[in-house]
Amino acid sequence: MSEVSLQHGMTRQMAVSQSMQTGMQILQASALELRQIVRQALETNPMLEELPDASPEALEDGDDRNEREDGWNEFTAEGRLSEDAAARRDFMYESVVAPESLKTHLMDQAQHSALTGRARDALFLLIDVLDERGFLTESPQELEEQGCFSMRDMGEALAALREMDPPGVGAADLRDSLLIQLEQRGLKRSLAFRLVKRCWRELAAHKYEEAANLLDVEPGAVAEALEVIRSLTPDPGGAYAPGGNPHLLPDVIVEENPSGALEVALTSEYLPRLSMNERYMELMAEGSGSRELRQYLRRAFREGQELLRALDMRQETVLRLARVIVRRQEDFFRSGPSRLKAMGMEEVAEEMGVHVSTVSRACRDKYLLCRWGMKELRSFFSAGVPSEGGVSPDGAASGTMASGAVQEMMRRLIAEEDSSKPLSDAGLAAALREKGVNIARRTVAKYREQMKILPASLRRGI
Repeated sequence: MSEVSLQHGMTRQMAVSQSMQTGMQILQASALELRQIVRQALETNPMLEELPDASPEALEDGDDRNEREDGWNEFTAEGRLSEDAAARRDFMYESVVAPESLKTHLMDQAQHSALTGRARDALFLLIDVLDERGFLTESPQELEEQGCFSMRDMGEALAALREMDPPGVGAADLRDSLLIQLEQRGLKRSLAFRLVKRCWRELAAHKYEEAANLLDVEPGAVAEALEVIRSLTPDPGGAYAPGGNPHLLPDVIVEENPSGALEVALTSEYLPRLSMNERYMELMAEGSGSRELRQYLRRAFREGQELLRALDMRQETVLRLARVIVRRQEDFFRSGPSRLKAMGMEEVAEEMGVHVSTVSRACRDKYLLCRWGMKELRSFFSAGVPSEGGVSPDGAASGTMASGAVQEMMRRLIAEEDSSKPLSDAGLAAALREKGVNIARRTVAKYREQMKILPASLRRGI
């Protein structure tokens, strides 16, 4: 093989790889991330321009100018909302504000941190691995080895993180988070701090008198300290979590039409409509200008085309995925969360004819708006919990129930419980078994934490 052909093959392979990377980045981007990506592309790529409106005529003109045969016009027309639905959507958008994620909020603080060098890099790493509650699910020791940081750098980074807003971030668990919050309030020497630090097991078991004896204080003082503890948040990142933020941009809207059928439509209005700039395309075609200019325009043209194709594929994949979800979870959309069925990504990927990783990326940070509120696409997938009344997506008995449906049952049980005698995790498991759901206590605890519900010891009134 000649050197020229080898170099050509390597260049082609690199181009394909870059195109795949662009496609994956676009597919897994959230609505707000995608809008930012498109805006940045418009600012940096002269070959791209924004269409003045999103009318069908503008879409057709843009399709002709781009000379792309990718079915974009048919796709968007098929997914277009009715006038009534569009009016309801516009009313909703009037109150929509761009949400700030927990990590974005923390990264902004990190940018202004006094840390420098490797300690600063370690701080960014810690922020990146936080879960949605703001807790560190990986130990600093493991992260230290992963990022080749020194003990000193990681220690400085962790100390800086724990001083950030919201109070309680960077904790290893709930107890640790409460201690951080109390310390930030200047209550490190308080009885509340000592209770959490030294009597956590007693608090969890409602053994308040034992806690009072251990700390040599009156029971009444323990009761007052517990009120302080209850004023803390068990979920520091809750205000920034996607599930808890009402100001999200939905990617898909599901509504019931007058005939009773469920309609699935994309909401692409947040996304600028792109086209290729005719003036620069003519300049490139004429071959005028310097060699460097022509190479630059060709590269910009290729990158612009890759972006347009990736956007088309992203929207089409999200729409196809949403339609499969709606068909398989029709009972949920008609009757509510308690009718959510067990469903795996593998079976949906097989129906769509794509790899399961494509379904996973298409679900990432994508939201669906329906009569039951804003739902993340990923929330419709679960392995299922054994039950006597479970049903499969086709309606046949399967002996499983989606974890989301189980969580909804737990939510109702907790809402109806006696506040003076709240249900423990074991009690919830027993109550669920009476309803035909076979679930372990540790699974109940996991679901309760996912729903951001306090343990019985902290729900109980004195």
